[in-house]
Amino acid sequence: MRAFEPLEHHAPARSYLLSFVRYAGPRAWISLVLTILLGLTEGVGLVMLVPFLQLIGFDGAEKSDGFTVLVRGLFERIGLPLTLPAVLCAYVVVVGIRAFAGRYQEVLNAGLIQGFTRFLQDRLYGALARVEWLSFIRVSGADVLRVLTGDLPRVGFATRQLLQLIGTAVITMIYIGVALSLSIAMTLFALACGAVLFFLLQPHNRQAHRCGEALQATVRDMYLAASEHLGGMKIAKSYGLEQEHARRFFAVTGRIASQYIHFSEVSAATRMYHQIGATAALSAFFYVATRFLAMPPASLLLMVFLFARLLPRFSGMQQYMQQIGNSIPAYRAAMFMQSRLEAACEAVPPSPVQTLRLQSAIRFSRVSFSYDGSDVSEGRRVLREIDLVIPADKTIAVVGPSGSGKTTLADLLMGLLIPAVGTIFIDEEPLTGDLVHQWRSSIGYVPQETFLFHDTVRANLLWARPEAAEEELWDALRLAAAEPFVSALPKGLDTVLGDRGIRLSGGERQRLALARALLRKPTLLLLDEATSSLDTENERRIQDAVEGLQGELTMVVIAHRLSTIRRADGIVVLEGGRVVETGTWEELSRAKGGRFLALLGQDG
Repeated sequence: MRAFEPLEHHAPARSYLLSFVRYAGPRAWISLVLTILLGLTEGVGLVMLVPFLQLIGFDGAEKSDGFTVLVRGLFERIGLPLTLPAVLCAYVVVVGIRAFAGRYQEVLNAGLIQGFTRFLQDRLYGALARVEWLSFIRVSGADVLRVLTGDLPRVGFATRQLLQLIGTAVITMIYIGVALSLSIAMTLFALACGAVLFFLLQPHNRQAHRCGEALQATVRDMYLAASEHLGGMKIAKSYGLEQEHARRFFAVTGRIASQYIHFSEVSAATRMYHQIGATAALSAFFYVATRFLAMPPASLLLMVFLFARLLPRFSGMQQYMQQIGNSIPAYRAAMFMQSRLEAACEAVPPSPVQTLRLQSAIRFSRVSFSYDGSDVSEGRRVLREIDLVIPADKTIAVVGPSGSGKTTLADLLMGLLIPAVGTIFIDEEPLTGDLVHQWRSSIGYVPQETFLFHDTVRANLLWARPEAAEEELWDALRLAAAEPFVSALPKGLDTVLGDRGIRLSGGERQRLALARALLRKPTLLLLDEATSSLDTENERRIQDAVEGLQGELTMVVIAHRLSTIRRADGIVVLEGGRVVETGTWEELSRAKGGRFLALLGQDG
C-alpha cells in the first residue's frame, strides 16, 4: 500500500487532499476531465440559447450582437446551417453526450469515494494487525472501532463533498467564461457580489469546523460508553441497574444529537443568508443592466439566467466547504491513530513463513520483563531473571498464585513480548528477527477465553490453517475429543455456531479451540488456563485429550487447578515473577515447606 506522508508535514485539510490524490492516481484526472466536459457541455447549451432565441424571433435576427456572430461562425466551421432544426439537433446531441459522461462520472466517483474509504479502513486495520503486542494491549478497542466505523465513513462523505466542490467550481468557471463573452462589466459585478457573500459567510465555515471538533470528541465518548456498557451489562442486570446503565449512554447520544442539530443550524443559516444576499444581488444586477447598460434583450436574458445560476453555485461551494471542514477532524483523528500504530508495527514477516520443528529445547536465560518499557528497575519487573529449560516433546506445567507472571511468561514464550533483559533461545537460536514469525507459525495456543467466529465449525477450524483437507479437520477433532459432538450437530462441520460459539457449551467450545490449535500441527502446544472455567466433567475430557498427546509434541500447560497436571513431565512454580521451584509432581509434593506443597493444600 502507498504510504501517507506524516500528518505533521501538512495541515489536516492539505494532508487529506494529498492522500486522496495519491490514492486516486489517474482516476482523479479522468474525473476532472469529465467534470470539465460536463461543464463545457452545459456551457454550450447556454451558448446555443442566444441563436435559438433569435431564430424564433426574440429580439430580431437583424440585431445580432458579436456573441451571436461567434456562434454562427462556429456552426459554419462544423458544417451545420444555423437553422432551428440544426440548433435543436445539436442541443440534443450535446445533452446526450453530457448525460452519458455524467453517468460514467457518477459511477467513477462512487468507486473513488468507497475505494478511498476502504483503503483507509484496510490500511488502519492492517497496521493494527501488525502492531507489536505490548502496544496492542494499550490501544482502546472502542477508539479503533470509532475510527473504523465512524470517522473514516465521515472522511468518505467529505470525499463526496470534495468531488462535488470541484465539479461546481469547474462549472462556475465555465459560466463565468460565457458571461465574460457577453458583458465584462456585468460579469465583474456578479463576481463582486459572489465574493462579498462568500467572505461575509466565512465565520459560518469556521463555526462548522468547530462543530466537527466537538462532534469528534463526543462520538469518541459514545463508542467508549457503548464498549464499556456492553461489557458490563451482566453485572448491571444482576444489580438491577439497567436504567442507570442506559441513562449514562442516553446522555452521550443526546450530546451527539445536539451537535448534529447545531451543525444543521449553522448550515441552514448559511443557506438563508446566501439566499437573501443572492436575491438582493440579482435585483441590483438587473437594475444596473437595464438602467445603465444597453444590452440586447437576448443577451440580457442570458446574463440574468447565468447570474441566477452562478450565485447558488457560490452558495453550494460554501456548503461543500463547511461539510468538508466538519469532517476534517475525523480524518485527523484517523491519521493520528494510523501514525501511532505504524510506529509500533513489527517487521513484515517473510513470505512464505516456514514452520519449525523443536529439536532440543526452549531456553530462558536470565529473562526479565516489565510492561513499563521505560522502567525495568527491579521493583517494576513482572518477571525477574527467569532461567528455564523446556525440553522438546515434554509436557511442562507452570503454576503459581494470581499475579505471579504466568500469562506474561506465556506471551514471552510465544514471542509476543520481548524480554527487557535476557534472551529466549529456540534450539539455541535467539528468538529474534525472522525466527519470531517462524516460531509463531509453529505454535498452537488455547487461551482461557475461547475465541470463536460467528461462522461454521469448518470456517472456525480453517481460520487457523486454510489449506487443511477435510480429513485433517476430523483428525484434529478426534485428537481434541471433539469428534462426537461435532458429528451430532445438525449440519456437522457446516453448522453455524452463533456469536462467540453460543450454540456450544463451554466444554465444547474449549475442545473445538483445542482442535483448531492441533490442526496447525504445532511443535509447541500452549494451554493458558484453558480449563479453569470448566466444570469437572468437561475439564476431565480436555485433560484426557491433552494427556493423549504427551510425547508427540512439546506442551506448556499454565494450570489453575493443580490436579490437572499430575502427569506433567515437569512443573515450574512462579511467585513474585521468579521461578521458586522446579521438579516433578512427586518431588515437589514431598518437599516440606515448599511453595508447591502450599499451593497444593490451597487447591485441595
